[in-house]
Amino acid sequence: MNKLLSISVVFALFFGACSNENRKNEDVILNGKVQKSSGQTLFIHELTTDNLIPVDSVKLTDEGKFSFRFKLTEAGFYILKLSKENFVTLLLAPGENVELDVPGGNFSSDIVIKGSEGSELLMQLNLKLRENYSKVDSLVEVYKSIQNGKDFVESKKQLDLAYTEIFEDQRDYVKQFIDKNPKSLASIIALYQYFGNQVLLKETDDFEYFEKLSLSLSEVYPDNKHVLDLRQRVSDFKRAEAQRIQAEQRLNDGSEAPEIALPDKNGNVISLSSLRGKVVLIDFWAAWCPPCRQENPHLVKLYNKYKNEGFEIYGISLDRDKDEWLKGIK
Repeated sequence: MNKLLSISVVFALFFGACSNENRKNEDVILNGKVQKSSGQTLFIHELTTDNLIPVDSVKLTDEGKFSFRFKLTEAGFYILKLSKENFVTLLLAPGENVELDVPGGNFSSDIVIKGSEGSELLMQLNLKLRENYSKVDSLVEVYKSIQNGKDFVESKKQLDLAYTEIFEDQRDYVKQFIDKNPKSLASIIALYQYFGNQVLLKETDDFEYFEKLSLSLSEVYPDNKHVLDLRQRVSDFKRAEAQRIQAEQRLNDGSEAPEIALPDKNGNVISLSSLRGKVVLIDFWAAWCPPCRQENPHLVKLYNKYKNEGFEIYGISLDRDKDEWLKGIK
């Protein structure tokens, strides 16, 4: 009996230790130093799919040092910031022990990260973006210097062409980044990256990247919220695209017109199919549309001319107010 009790105690201690160790492995430790920022408050927020959630904050020491430790159940994106303009995006995973050094005090241009593979990839992505933004800044300076010159129009064309080349260079880099890192969450940031106010990759033009990244990340992170969001986005686009194609096919030359059934002024439902065999003009109009109202007398004249030859007009009002519609057809 005593032996059984001893074994039970040993097992309890063993599994308890394992449980504590697992909990420790879920912790993320984030240590670092930000020069020229002593005494300032450093914030860390989680970047979810649709929100920014505060996680913690700490006051930098006189030497600019800081330390964070918090639990993490899945890999995700975090914003470490001193201010609205001075911040860095990190990709953290459970169990990581991350070291940051910011010698110049500026997260966007002067930072060294160790211990976080995902964050290091984001640094590479951000470095390329900064390089191309710097090139655009140079173009802006040239633009300012020539805007009052006699050859401004021709020079602006050259500047526009140079900007397009920079934009395409960033696009190409983002595609290559995703191709090289198909199983890193960092590629989600690349996928959604903007250049100025323009998105680099669009579902309409680059859907293959959205779909293949969704598939590859789902293998590694099947339940991660960022991957689930991407998977839903891909699914929504495919469904919308299928509906668009189906709608276009229904309106192809020679295709049967889709059914329409609407009430007339007396409440009787008139279907488009009830006019099958006749030549039908479908007229979309509204009482609030002056050009439509101006056209109505001509339609009446046309109808009276050809009504005995199998001609009909099926008018569809876009009015939301029934009274306005009724006034419009008097």
